[in-house]
Amino acid sequence: MLCRMNAPTEAKVLIDTGGLVVTDDGRRVNVFDRCTGSLITLAFVLGILTLVVGGFGVVALIVADPSRALGAIFVAVGVVFAAVLFIVVRKIRDRRSQPLHTCRSVAVIDRKLGLFSYGGGAIVPLDQVQFARRMQIGSSSPKLVALTPGGTKILKRGNPFDGGVGNVDEVLSAVVRGG
Repeated sequence: MLCRMNAPTEAKVLIDTGGLVVTDDGRRVNVFDRCTGSLITLAFVLGILTLVVGGFGVVALIVADPSRALGAIFVAVGVVFAAVLFIVVRKIRDRRSQPLHTCRSVAVIDRKLGLFSYGGGAIVPLDQVQFARRMQIGSSSPKLVALTPGGTKILKRGNPFDGGVGNVDEVLSAVVRGG
């Protein structure tokens, strides 16, 4: 006769925006940050620099104005930027493919206990928490925040190159409401 063991249920991904993942294992809803925002911005800047510097170098090589030597130098610098860009993109892919348990958990909703907790912060009853998107100064993407009696906690700063925060606030609000 075989004994039946209660194995932990597999966590289901509720939403994945690229840099932010929300999972549900039945009891807990976890919000994970893959920490790719700064890498994505770096990749964008490196891509622009590669195109501008490398493109100027190719044109200078072809036209020989101001000189072919200067054009060759710019092409070499463009190739270096491209190589660094390749390394950064590979690092982004690695972070997006890593297991979620190795990522930073920024918030946890515990349905059984009716509690919300976030990294470096207090534990708050679920009925005292709201989730929202707020605009950021200097960015076109909103940030995801938790509104608690102790103040506003930033869970993730949105990044237009990394998928932003999507509708994670709506998903988390539905979880809190029990939906």
